[in-house]
Amino acid sequence: MVISLPFILPLLFAPPPEDGSYEQTASQLDFAVENFAGEDRPASIRALESLLDRVGQYPDEATSTVPEKVLQGWIILAGLYLAEGDEAAATEVMDEAIRTARGQTLPVRAYGPKVNQLYKDRKDALQAAGMATIAVDCKVDCKIVINERLLSERSEKLFLGSYRVWIKATEGDASWEYHEVELTAADQVETIVYEDPSPIVEPLPLPDKPPEPPPKPKRMLPRAAEIAGIAAGVGLVIAGAVMLSFDGKCNKSKQRPTADTTPEECGNVYQAKPGGFAMVGVGSGLLVVSGVLLGIDEVRVGREKGRQVMVGVSLKF
Repeated sequence: MVISLPFILPLLFAPPPEDGSYEQTASQLDFAVENFAGEDRPASIRALESLLDRVGQYPDEATSTVPEKVLQGWIILAGLYLAEGDEAAATEVMDEAIRTARGQTLPVRAYGPKVNQLYKDRKDALQAAGMATIAVDCKVDCKIVINERLLSERSEKLFLGSYRVWIKATEGDASWEYHEVELTAADQVETIVYEDPSPIVEPLPLPDKPPEPPPKPKRMLPRAAEIAGIAAGVGLVIAGAVMLSFDGKCNKSKQRPTADTTPEECGNVYQAKPGGFAMVGVGSGLLVVSGVLLGIDEVRVGREKGRQVMVGVSLKF
Protein backbone atom coordinates (compact mmCIF):
# COMPACT_ATOMS: atom_id res chain seq x y z
CA MET A 1 0.00 0.00 0.00
CA VAL A 2 1.49 3.36 -0.99
CA ILE A 3 1.28 6.25 1.46
CA SER A 4 0.35 9.08 -0.84
CA LEU A 5 -1.86 11.31 1.27
CA PRO A 6 -0.72 14.92 1.49
CA PHE A 7 -0.13 14.77 5.23
CA ILE A 8 2.78 12.34 4.84
CA LEU A 9 5.70 14.17 3.30
CA PRO A 10 7.96 12.10 1.03
CA LEU A 11 11.23 11.19 2.67
CA LEU A 12 14.04 11.97 0.29
CA PHE A 13 17.70 11.10 0.63
CA ALA A 14 18.90 14.19 2.46
CA PRO A 15 20.88 15.13 5.54
CA PRO A 16 19.03 15.64 8.82
CA PRO A 17 17.08 18.91 8.95
CA GLU A 18 19.08 21.96 9.98
CA ASP A 19 16.38 23.30 12.28
CA GLY A 20 17.32 21.07 15.18
CA SER A 21 19.20 18.04 16.43
CA TYR A 22 17.68 14.62 17.01
CA GLU A 23 17.36 15.41 20.70
CA GLN A 24 15.41 18.59 19.93
CA THR A 25 13.16 16.75 17.46
CA ALA A 26 12.52 13.93 19.96
CA SER A 27 11.75 16.48 22.68
CA GLN A 28 9.28 18.28 20.41
CA LEU A 29 7.64 14.94 19.54
CA ASP A 30 7.29 14.14 23.24
CA PHE A 31 5.58 17.50 23.78
CA ALA A 32 3.22 16.97 20.81
CA VAL A 33 2.27 13.49 22.08
CA GLU A 34 1.59 14.78 25.57
CA ASN A 35 -0.44 17.77 24.40
CA PHE A 36 -2.39 16.46 21.41
CA ALA A 37 -5.79 16.85 23.07
CA GLY A 38 -6.06 20.61 22.68
CA GLU A 39 -8.87 22.49 21.00
CA ASP A 40 -6.91 23.03 17.78
CA ARG A 41 -6.99 19.48 16.42
CA PRO A 42 -5.70 20.42 12.87
CA ALA A 43 -2.67 22.07 14.47
CA SER A 44 -1.96 18.91 16.46
CA ILE A 45 -2.23 16.83 13.27
CA ARG A 46 0.20 19.12 11.42
CA ALA A 47 2.69 19.03 14.30
CA LEU A 48 2.64 15.24 14.57
CA GLU A 49 2.95 14.81 10.79
CA SER A 50 6.01 17.04 10.66
CA LEU A 51 7.75 15.57 13.71
CA LEU A 52 7.16 11.92 12.69
CA ASP A 53 8.60 12.75 9.29
CA ARG A 54 11.67 14.47 10.80
CA VAL A 55 12.44 11.80 13.38
CA GLY A 56 12.87 9.27 10.59
CA GLN A 57 15.70 11.30 9.09
CA TYR A 58 18.23 10.45 11.81
CA PRO A 59 19.29 6.87 10.96
CA ASP A 60 22.37 7.23 13.19
CA GLU A 61 20.01 7.25 16.18
CA ALA A 62 18.17 4.06 15.24
CA THR A 63 18.31 1.05 17.58
CA SER A 64 16.85 -2.47 17.46
CA THR A 65 13.50 -1.12 18.69
CA VAL A 66 11.44 1.87 17.60
CA PRO A 67 11.06 4.48 20.39
CA GLU A 68 7.73 4.24 22.19
CA LYS A 69 7.03 7.93 21.59
CA VAL A 70 7.27 7.38 17.82
CA LEU A 71 4.77 4.49 17.91
CA GLN A 72 2.55 6.48 20.24
CA GLY A 73 2.69 9.44 17.86
CA TRP A 74 1.44 7.30 14.94
CA ILE A 75 -1.49 5.96 16.98
CA ILE A 76 -2.45 9.43 18.23
CA LEU A 77 -2.32 10.75 14.66
CA ALA A 78 -4.62 7.94 13.48
CA GLY A 79 -7.02 8.76 16.36
CA LEU A 80 -7.02 12.47 15.46
CA TYR A 81 -7.99 11.66 11.87
CA LEU A 82 -10.78 9.41 13.12
CA ALA A 83 -12.00 12.27 15.28
CA GLU A 84 -11.94 14.52 12.19
CA GLY A 85 -14.00 11.94 10.29
CA ASP A 86 -11.24 11.20 7.80
CA GLU A 87 -11.23 7.40 7.86
CA ALA A 88 -9.03 7.05 4.76
CA ALA A 89 -6.25 9.10 6.34
CA ALA A 90 -6.69 7.23 9.64
CA THR A 91 -6.33 3.90 7.78
CA GLU A 92 -3.14 5.01 6.04
CA VAL A 93 -1.62 6.18 9.31
CA MET A 94 -2.58 2.97 11.16
CA ASP A 95 -1.00 0.87 8.39
CA GLU A 96 2.17 2.92 8.72
CA ALA A 97 2.15 2.38 12.50
CA ILE A 98 1.78 -1.40 12.11
CA ARG A 99 4.55 -1.59 9.48
CA THR A 100 6.86 0.47 11.67
CA ALA A 101 6.13 -1.47 14.90
CA ARG A 102 6.78 -4.92 13.30
CA GLY A 103 5.87 -6.91 16.40
CA GLN A 104 6.31 -4.20 18.99
CA THR A 105 3.17 -3.54 21.00
CA LEU A 106 1.19 -0.54 19.80
CA PRO A 107 -0.57 1.40 22.61
CA VAL A 108 -3.99 1.31 20.92
CA ARG A 109 -6.09 0.46 24.00
CA ALA A 110 -5.26 3.77 25.64
CA TYR A 111 -6.97 5.76 22.89
CA GLY A 112 -10.48 4.37 22.78
CA PRO A 113 -12.44 1.55 21.15
CA LYS A 114 -12.47 3.14 17.66
CA VAL A 115 -8.71 3.31 17.50
CA ASN A 116 -8.45 -0.22 18.89
CA GLN A 117 -10.94 -1.57 16.34
CA LEU A 118 -9.16 0.21 13.46
CA TYR A 119 -5.90 -1.38 14.57
CA LYS A 120 -7.44 -4.90 14.60
CA ASP A 121 -9.07 -4.42 11.21
CA ARG A 122 -5.91 -3.12 9.56
CA LYS A 123 -3.67 -5.75 11.10
CA ASP A 124 -6.02 -8.49 9.85
CA ALA A 125 -6.01 -6.90 6.38
CA LEU A 126 -2.22 -6.67 6.22
CA GLN A 127 -1.82 -10.25 7.42
CA ALA A 128 -4.31 -11.46 4.81
CA ALA A 129 -2.41 -9.66 2.03
CA GLY A 130 0.72 -11.68 2.78
CA MET A 131 4.32 -10.71 3.44
CA ALA A 132 7.37 -9.92 1.34
CA THR A 133 11.08 -9.44 1.99
CA ILE A 134 13.55 -6.59 1.79
CA ALA A 135 17.12 -7.87 1.41
CA VAL A 136 20.27 -5.76 1.30
CA ASP A 137 23.31 -7.10 -0.54
CA CYS A 138 26.14 -5.18 1.10
CA LYS A 139 29.52 -5.48 -0.59
CA VAL A 140 31.12 -4.26 2.66
CA ASP A 141 30.14 -4.38 6.32
CA CYS A 142 27.15 -2.10 6.67
CA LYS A 143 24.35 -0.85 8.90
CA ILE A 144 20.72 -1.07 7.77
CA VAL A 145 17.77 0.89 9.13
CA ILE A 146 14.19 0.17 8.01
CA ASN A 147 11.43 2.44 9.30
CA GLU A 148 13.49 3.73 12.24
CA ARG A 149 14.67 0.26 13.34
CA LEU A 150 18.26 -0.98 13.10
CA LEU A 151 18.41 -4.45 11.55
CA SER A 152 20.57 -7.20 13.00
CA GLU A 153 20.39 -9.21 9.75
CA ARG A 154 20.58 -8.20 6.11
CA SER A 155 16.98 -9.03 5.29
CA GLU A 156 13.57 -8.84 6.94
CA LYS A 157 10.14 -10.23 6.15
CA LEU A 158 7.55 -7.45 6.21
CA PHE A 159 3.92 -6.59 5.52
CA LEU A 160 3.19 -5.19 2.08
CA GLY A 161 3.55 -1.45 1.70
CA SER A 162 6.13 1.30 1.54
CA TYR A 163 9.34 1.30 3.64
CA ARG A 164 12.12 3.78 4.35
CA VAL A 165 15.51 2.09 4.05
CA TRP A 166 18.84 3.65 5.08
CA ILE A 167 22.19 1.94 4.44
CA LYS A 168 25.69 2.97 5.44
CA ALA A 169 29.13 1.33 5.47
CA THR A 170 30.25 0.46 9.00
CA GLU A 171 33.83 1.59 8.42
CA GLY A 172 34.94 4.95 7.13
CA ASP A 173 33.04 8.20 6.84
CA ALA A 174 30.48 7.26 4.19
CA SER A 175 27.13 9.02 4.14
CA TRP A 176 23.82 7.24 4.59
CA GLU A 177 22.22 6.05 1.36
CA TYR A 178 18.43 6.31 1.25
CA HIS A 179 15.99 4.03 -0.62
CA GLU A 180 12.20 3.99 -0.64
CA VAL A 181 11.08 0.41 -1.23
CA GLU A 182 7.57 -0.65 -2.20
CA LEU A 183 6.47 -4.21 -1.45
CA THR A 184 3.45 -4.95 -3.64
CA ALA A 185 3.07 -8.73 -3.80
CA ALA A 186 3.21 -11.59 -1.33
CA ASP A 187 6.52 -13.50 -1.29
CA GLN A 188 8.20 -10.70 -3.24
CA VAL A 189 11.91 -10.26 -2.52
CA GLU A 190 13.17 -6.74 -3.11
CA THR A 191 16.98 -6.66 -3.09
CA ILE A 192 19.07 -3.52 -2.69
CA VAL A 193 22.71 -3.73 -3.71
CA TYR A 194 25.02 -1.53 -1.65
CA GLU A 195 28.43 -1.04 -3.25
CA ASP A 196 31.63 -0.19 -1.44
CA PRO A 197 31.50 3.63 -1.12
CA SER A 198 35.32 3.83 -1.00
CA PRO A 199 36.64 1.13 -3.31
CA ILE A 200 40.38 0.64 -3.56
CA VAL A 201 41.33 1.72 -7.04
CA GLU A 202 44.12 -0.39 -8.43
CA PRO A 203 46.63 1.69 -10.36
CA LEU A 204 46.53 1.10 -14.06
CA PRO A 205 49.51 -0.89 -15.32
CA LEU A 206 52.10 1.17 -17.05
CA PRO A 207 52.19 0.58 -20.78
CA ASP A 208 55.05 -1.52 -22.02
CA LYS A 209 57.99 0.58 -23.06
CA PRO A 210 58.28 0.39 -26.82
CA PRO A 211 61.49 -1.20 -27.99
CA GLU A 212 64.18 1.24 -28.92
CA PRO A 213 64.60 1.51 -32.65
CA PRO A 214 67.79 -0.01 -33.99
CA PRO A 215 70.54 2.53 -34.56
CA LYS A 216 70.50 4.03 -37.97
CA PRO A 217 73.29 2.74 -40.17
CA LYS A 218 76.12 5.19 -40.64
CA ARG A 219 77.56 6.07 -44.00
CA MET A 220 81.02 4.82 -44.81
CA LEU A 221 81.87 8.24 -46.25
CA PRO A 222 79.95 11.48 -46.43
CA ARG A 223 77.69 11.53 -49.44
CA ALA A 224 79.33 14.66 -50.80
CA ALA A 225 82.76 13.01 -50.63
CA GLU A 226 81.47 9.94 -52.49
CA ILE A 227 79.90 12.05 -55.23
CA ALA A 228 83.06 14.20 -55.45
CA GLY A 229 85.13 11.02 -55.78
CA ILE A 230 82.94 9.87 -58.66
CA ALA A 231 83.24 13.25 -60.35
CA ALA A 232 87.01 13.30 -59.84
CA GLY A 233 87.29 9.75 -61.20
CA VAL A 234 85.28 10.67 -64.28
CA GLY A 235 87.45 13.75 -64.79
CA LEU A 236 90.68 11.77 -64.50
CA VAL A 237 89.44 9.10 -66.90
CA ILE A 238 88.39 11.73 -69.44
CA ALA A 239 91.67 13.62 -69.03
CA GLY A 240 93.69 10.42 -69.42
CA ALA A 241 91.68 9.46 -72.48
CA VAL A 242 92.32 12.87 -74.01
CA MET A 243 96.05 12.53 -73.33
CA LEU A 244 96.10 9.09 -74.92
CA SER A 245 94.33 10.48 -77.97
CA PHE A 246 97.32 12.83 -78.56
CA ASP A 247 99.94 10.12 -78.06
CA GLY A 248 102.29 9.84 -81.13
CA LYS A 249 100.88 12.94 -82.88
CA CYS A 250 102.74 16.02 -84.01
CA ASN A 251 102.27 19.04 -81.85
CA LYS A 252 102.00 21.30 -84.87
CA SER A 253 99.73 19.35 -87.18
CA LYS A 254 98.03 17.24 -84.54
CA GLN A 255 98.40 14.32 -86.94
CA ARG A 256 100.52 11.27 -86.75
CA PRO A 257 103.71 11.72 -88.76
CA THR A 258 104.17 9.85 -92.01
CA ALA A 259 107.24 9.07 -94.11
CA ASP A 260 106.72 12.33 -95.98
CA THR A 261 106.31 14.51 -92.90
CA THR A 262 109.31 16.82 -92.34
CA PRO A 263 110.47 17.84 -88.86
CA GLU A 264 109.49 21.42 -89.62
CA GLU A 265 105.92 20.35 -90.41
CA CYS A 266 105.58 18.04 -87.40
CA GLY A 267 107.44 19.69 -84.56
CA ASN A 268 107.58 17.62 -81.41
CA VAL A 269 105.77 14.28 -81.16
CA TYR A 270 103.61 13.72 -78.08
CA GLN A 271 104.60 10.86 -75.80
CA ALA A 272 101.42 10.65 -73.59
CA LYS A 273 100.99 6.94 -72.93
CA PRO A 274 102.58 6.78 -69.46
CA GLY A 275 100.71 9.79 -68.14
CA GLY A 276 97.48 8.98 -69.97
CA PHE A 277 97.31 5.39 -68.79
CA ALA A 278 98.18 6.51 -65.25
CA MET A 279 95.35 9.05 -65.20
CA VAL A 280 92.88 6.58 -66.69
CA GLY A 281 93.89 3.94 -64.15
CA VAL A 282 93.69 6.27 -61.17
CA GLY A 283 90.43 7.80 -62.40
CA SER A 284 88.84 4.41 -63.07
CA GLY A 285 89.79 3.15 -59.59
CA LEU A 286 88.48 6.29 -57.93
CA LEU A 287 85.31 6.13 -60.00
CA VAL A 288 84.66 2.48 -59.16
CA VAL A 289 85.43 2.80 -55.44
CA SER A 290 83.37 5.99 -54.99
CA GLY A 291 80.49 4.58 -57.01
CA VAL A 292 80.40 1.36 -55.02
CA LEU A 293 80.53 3.22 -51.69
CA LEU A 294 77.80 5.61 -52.77
CA GLY A 295 75.60 2.78 -54.00
CA ILE A 296 75.99 0.81 -50.75
CA ASP A 297 75.36 3.86 -48.55
CA GLU A 298 72.29 4.91 -50.50
CA VAL A 299 70.77 1.46 -50.10
CA ARG A 300 71.61 1.21 -46.37
CA VAL A 301 70.70 4.74 -45.35
CA GLY A 302 67.97 5.54 -47.84
CA ARG A 303 64.67 6.63 -46.26
CA GLU A 304 62.14 4.23 -47.74
CA LYS A 305 63.83 2.82 -50.79
CA GLY A 306 67.48 2.30 -51.45
CA ARG A 307 68.85 4.55 -54.07
CA GLN A 308 71.62 3.35 -56.27
CA VAL A 309 73.91 5.52 -58.28
CA MET A 310 75.27 3.97 -61.45
CA VAL A 311 77.96 5.73 -63.37
CA GLY A 312 78.74 4.72 -66.89
CA VAL A 313 81.79 5.88 -68.74
CA SER A 314 82.25 5.26 -72.38
CA LEU A 315 85.74 5.77 -73.61
CA LYS A 316 86.78 5.81 -77.22
CA PHE A 317 90.39 5.61 -78.27
